[in-house]
Amino acid sequence: MRLFRLCALALAAECAHGYLDTTPFFMFSTSELLATTSHVQSAPVLTSDVALTLSSCPSDYYIIVSQPGVSTKDYSNSQRSTPFLAKALSPSQSRGSPVRSSLTVPDVFGRLDTSAWIDVLTTKCGVLVTSIDASREGGGIPTKDLTSSPRLLELVLPAPSAGLNRANDLSSNDAFLASVIDLLPTHNYTVLFMTSRSQDGMLVAQGAGETEAAEYDMDSQIQESMHLDLKRDLGVHAAANKTASNQTMIDGPLFDKYQFFTPGIFMGYLVGFLLLLILYVAISGVASLQVTYAAFDKEQGQLATKKQQ
Repeated sequence: MRLFRLCALALAAECAHGYLDTTPFFMFSTSELLATTSHVQSAPVLTSDVALTLSSCPSDYYIIVSQPGVSTKDYSNSQRSTPFLAKALSPSQSRGSPVRSSLTVPDVFGRLDTSAWIDVLTTKCGVLVTSIDASREGGGIPTKDLTSSPRLLELVLPAPSAGLNRANDLSSNDAFLASVIDLLPTHNYTVLFMTSRSQDGMLVAQGAGETEAAEYDMDSQIQESMHLDLKRDLGVHAAANKTASNQTMIDGPLFDKYQFFTPGIFMGYLVGFLLLLILYVAISGVASLQVTYAAFDKEQGQLATKKQQ
């Protein structure tokens, strides 16, 4: 019975580990939008639901935001890192906010296809497309393109750094989004905030009304990672000798600098616990053996004489 429970816990831990491949999705609008709320949802289902919502043309301005290099953990403390986004996603707690409806999906499996949303908005709503790439130098806001509506803005935000300035980068991206919305002539907009863990598979606008999807090739990704590992192995000693004098320890708590609990460590603990459990059962079985003292006495009587003969 205990072994069955342990197996069930191991399967549950494996399912929980699968959530590491998900990314969050946010949507808020100044119009009343009917959208199903779910903590976990697949990308094709979410894409079709949002496309059905946009088919009614609820707003004058639509903003599709692409934020690469993030995960659900980055938005766990959204009040501090992304205050504008947090305020927009909780309109009931924000006074004076024009947002009337919002949607948050913390875990989305797969890559969202924004081309379906763009097709719906261009064909049914007749929007004009404007691209704003804030990840490039000089990527400003074309204010002259915001005068006419309906308008679709494709906003690409830069990926945050992996160091101590990660929260500051997310806050800067949040302020840039707030400035774009402040420049809108009317407060009648819908924002679709999609995220990804890396820039692979992210849609980047190539011109007015045209987008190009970067194809995700699993084989090429695996080969590229193998080449990177080989390069790291070959250059690790030389790089260590060159940068040993310039490296400094990162300030911060111990659990921020090191990771003490990973899926590999958890599996090692689980296997070790099972082996200790088997050893305990074996020792208990051997210790429970009971042999009478008469079994070691010398046999006497007729049986003893027959054996001697």
